[in-house]
Amino acid sequence: MQKLDVPKNYEARATLASFLGYMLDGLDTYILSLTLTAIALAFSLTSAEEGLLGFIQAAGMVTGGYVFGILADRFGRVRTFTYSILIYSVFTALTAVAPSYAFIALFRFLSGVGTGAEYGIGMTLMSEAFRAKWRGMGSTIVSLGWTLGVMLATVLGLVLMPAFGWRSMYLIGILPALVAAYYRFRLPESPVWKERTTESERKKFQIKELFRREYLKFTIVFLVVAIVAELGYWGVMIWLPSALLTEYHIHFVKTIYILLVTDVMTMLGMIIFGFLADVVGRKVAIFLGFIGITFAVIYFAISRTVAQVMIASYLMGFFINSYFTTFGALFSEPYPTHARATAVNFIFNTGRGFGGIAPLIIGVLAPLFKISGVIGFFSVLFIIAAVSILTIPETKGVELK
Repeated sequence: MQKLDVPKNYEARATLASFLGYMLDGLDTYILSLTLTAIALAFSLTSAEEGLLGFIQAAGMVTGGYVFGILADRFGRVRTFTYSILIYSVFTALTAVAPSYAFIALFRFLSGVGTGAEYGIGMTLMSEAFRAKWRGMGSTIVSLGWTLGVMLATVLGLVLMPAFGWRSMYLIGILPALVAAYYRFRLPESPVWKERTTESERKKFQIKELFRREYLKFTIVFLVVAIVAELGYWGVMIWLPSALLTEYHIHFVKTIYILLVTDVMTMLGMIIFGFLADVVGRKVAIFLGFIGITFAVIYFAISRTVAQVMIASYLMGFFINSYFTTFGALFSEPYPTHARATAVNFIFNTGRGFGGIAPLIIGVLAPLFKISGVIGFFSVLFIIAAVSILTIPETKGVELK
């Protein structure tokens, strides 16, 4: 395979840019969660209209992921990344001056289009820049950006909203985007994309590539794993606070402390499993992560004392993102360069689209089985994903095609 002409420090620069981009994804997603109640009061929204905003933003993310994945394979990773960030910046800022609910919905959709591109293109850029031996840890580093974005949104909410109101959150949201855009304007295009794709390959309809015979099994298994992972994450983590408060009657302040420790355990799990993915392989690490979360949700469902609930919550936190950290590398490695961004964005955002259904499922079934009981039912899906991942070849350490 030809030797690439790689700019100095490209691995670190590309990974940092991707980390910042995915941080915007977490920031933007959580800003809506923090401001939703204030927006509802400002525009006298019904609960259905509140929920619709979240759905509209998620729809924008899925749309952006699909479209920008294809564009990144055709026109380049860095250029497309930059445009996606500018879209995010403009429509996040416009949300701050939106005069009505209809405009907020429109701006949230378009902002979602920008942020939806971040994961797939960022992970593709990182994968093409990072050394093959430790690509799993590169994926982990970028994944931690989302968690940092959520934490940043929380801190901004505590500082800004009481003093300046909900609109200030969207004005501030533009600043990290400008920082990321600065890095990306200074970042050269991916050498792998430039030197290992031809003009004719770039003009292909890349989604068809994912369903060619040599990639079909990877695509099907990855879709199963991504859908289960997103269903599990959004189902478990969205409803965990309500379960602690209403089913186990844990005091609000103590619930916050439990959730904070759970977040710390989540980050610890991400780092450990990212390392495992590079040492023992993607399949084993992801299999162990799904088995771990299976036992954690079952233990949570049968917990009766506060101590048991706390332990179960920490275990769920540790395992709930353990497989996500490897997805960026895993979804990148089997596919050819001219279809790689399309593959990562298509697979991840299909999973994210299904993930939005999980909170609704739990909300419907909770009166019959309790929140903890429905969370326990997710164990069946986790087992399916664990078995599925074992059916594909290992990709640890492969050189990208």
